[in-house]
Amino acid sequence: MNNTVYLSLGSNIGDKFYNLLSAITELDKLPQTAVTKVSKFYETEPWGYENQDYFINCAVELRTALLPYELLKKINEIEAILKRKRLVKWGPRSIDIDIIFYNTLKIDLPELSIPHPRYFRRNFVLIPLMDIFYDKKEIAKHLNGDAGSIKEYKYDKPILISSCLMGIDCNYKGSNSTSKLFTDILKNYQYKLACPEVLGGLGIPRVPAEISGNKVITKNEADVTENFRLGAQKTLDIVKNCEIEIAVLKQKSPSCGCGSIYDGTFSSKLISGNGLTAELLLKNGINIISI
Repeated sequence: MNNTVYLSLGSNIGDKFYNLLSAITELDKLPQTAVTKVSKFYETEPWGYENQDYFINCAVELRTALLPYELLKKINEIEAILKRKRLVKWGPRSIDIDIIFYNTLKIDLPELSIPHPRYFRRNFVLIPLMDIFYDKKEIAKHLNGDAGSIKEYKYDKPILISSCLMGIDCNYKGSNSTSKLFTDILKNYQYKLACPEVLGGLGIPRVPAEISGNKVITKNEADVTENFRLGAQKTLDIVKNCEIEIAVLKQKSPSCGCGSIYDGTFSSKLISGNGLTAELLLKNGINIISI
């Protein structure tokens, strides 16, 4: 992962903040890639096509082994996952991800230009880059006072996050699954911790469990379904009491897994499905980010 890449991200459709967090998460999941820095988030006026809602923008630094065209392909796939539609040039979009710099490389082709040919005219690119770019003077010299208003975005609700992702030793092994990405992002935001399995009365450490049919069964064949249901309900109670709309959950688990979970055979085989807590939160309209 010896290439340093800077990206600009923006969203002005749907839950914009959730869209950006989801895109950043997907970038961090790319093969041989890690998101190493994330800027603050900014509320910005639309540029180029003004008859649309305001944007939320940010910038990220990546370290990656992907070559430029490989990275572009993956970015297009992430935009498709997040339902980007290209109907109007510079028009509304659920997510927009642009490659601004890739090392010091220069490419000028119809399908890919690096550096981005218009980055120096756009404060919504430049100001987030100022937060993370190694040469702030190089970015600052392009700032334009007439290029539209921009202010720091303030998300005023807590975000729910699985306790283990924030370094709490509460998983079944008695350890954690710390996410450096989200421990960094959430320094600037309110958040609430929850471990549904502990909330449901299970100990630390505990026998691993997986969903089998409509039950949750431990590796030594104990039925802990009611513990998982109780933990899911207590987590939902936290969400409702705190007016939470976004949850960041540990992937694959029988409580927090979203989209894929282990198949109940304790053989590390994944199947499509959701953990009990994730399923309950989705039914109650909560947007979930799975990491």
